[in-house]
Amino acid sequence: EQEMHTKIQVKEQEIQAKEEEIQAKEHELQANEELKQCEMMVKEKEIEQRSHLLAVKNTSIEKLTDQVKTLQQHNAAQPHLLSAQYQLSWSPCADLCDLPESTLSQSVFMIGDVVFVNLPIDNLDDMHQYSINDNEWSTLPRPMVVGFGLGQLSGKLITVGGRENETAVGNVYQFNEESQQWEENAIPPMPTPRA
Repeated sequence: EQEMHTKIQVKEQEIQAKEEEIQAKEHELQANEELKQCEMMVKEKEIEQRSHLLAVKNTSIEKLTDQVKTLQQHNAAQPHLLSAQYQLSWSPCADLCDLPESTLSQSVFMIGDVVFVNLPIDNLDDMHQYSINDNEWSTLPRPMVVGFGLGQLSGKLITVGGRENETAVGNVYQFNEESQQWEENAIPPMPTPRA
């Protein structure tokens, strides 16, 4: 009887161990299933995001296509505008008087209705101004330097940098229309000489 009782206990322990093993397998299967569901949800989210991006790209492409079609229709309706872009050419201005001197190079700047032209001749820089309203040239006093940059500041003609006795300078000269003279101290000089 004792031996039978012992065998029954051993069988019960084996059955309990099997049940625990089965429960562990069930937990593992459940965990794997939950993991697969999470992975599936992540993939579905990625697919949804990609579909959204693709829709946005398609919309952008459709808009660009519509814009191109509109531009093509506009250009087709006005072909002279397209052809004019490829028929540009230079021709003498018959209504404008010529420069007082011939030159191969010059600097040109416009302020209001007056065109200023710097003519480097014989290592000197002659300055002329052309009045559009009067259609005539007049000569300005020569700047204090040669090889300068030409510009305008607050509606006034200025020279920047240049050379004095073959030495680069950083001076900035401003032309005073009332006195018809170049003023040196109206604007601070550049920190680095340039010519």
